[in-house]
Amino acid sequence: MTMEEFLADYEPKAKELRLSFLADDFKEWSVRCGDLTPEALDSIGSYLDAMIEKKNETAIRTLKKLSRIPQANPLTFENFELELLNPTARKQVLALRSLYFLNAKRNVIMIGPTGTGKTHLAMAIGNECCSNKLKAYFIKMDELKEKFHDSLILEKTGRLLNGLSKYSCLIIDEVGYCHFNKEETLLFFQLVDRICMKDTGSIVLTSNKDLPEWQNLFEEDDALECTIDRLWDKAICMQFSGRSHRGSDREQIELNFQKLR
Repeated sequence: MTMEEFLADYEPKAKELRLSFLADDFKEWSVRCGDLTPEALDSIGSYLDAMIEKKNETAIRTLKKLSRIPQANPLTFENFELELLNPTARKQVLALRSLYFLNAKRNVIMIGPTGTGKTHLAMAIGNECCSNKLKAYFIKMDELKEKFHDSLILEKTGRLLNGLSKYSCLIIDEVGYCHFNKEETLLFFQLVDRICMKDTGSIVLTSNKDLPEWQNLFEEDDALECTIDRLWDKAICMQFSGRSHRGSDREQIELNFQKLR
């Protein structure tokens, strides 16, 4: 590797590592040290690559931890049962891995019976965001209700909404497992509105309730209608069906007690 080739490669690496020692500084330093051999330049370049890899690994690990997505046995696109899908559905699921919907400002809404893979796919999207150094946050609907309730009591709704709307991908799981009163419904609308009005950012939502049933989950009709408009406008809607995967790894033991003679 020549010095010219090294310096051209060094500049973006230095910026990635936020080094104040830029290409001109390195060139001046190398002159004071004497001409560096191509082997020495290769070694320095490899060292910078290792630093960048370590930095990225740390950033991704931190993002996954902050996302609240369980990582003991992470749910990813790799272990999603794609082989059970027809070719068209498989292609559509894999397209989500590119995260194209984030830049397109499109939400992803998954509806279907319990145990059909909605949460798995939602977490897979969240993990993919983190792997690409994008902020994701996973929360169940009943947890969101609790946060709304507490923020209303403490008069900190603005702070909560600002915090939840900062993520590139907000994943709301299990819509339909709890009921929102009027104030909570209004906060839910404000949250959806803030995220949908951002330049980038999307909501990934899972529910076992079809859209007509949502009226039974929220109290404020006008706010609900506005929320649905925001969520479903240009949304990617996925309808899940089929048998439940829950309990597929269970071990069944039958105990047949015989009466002692």
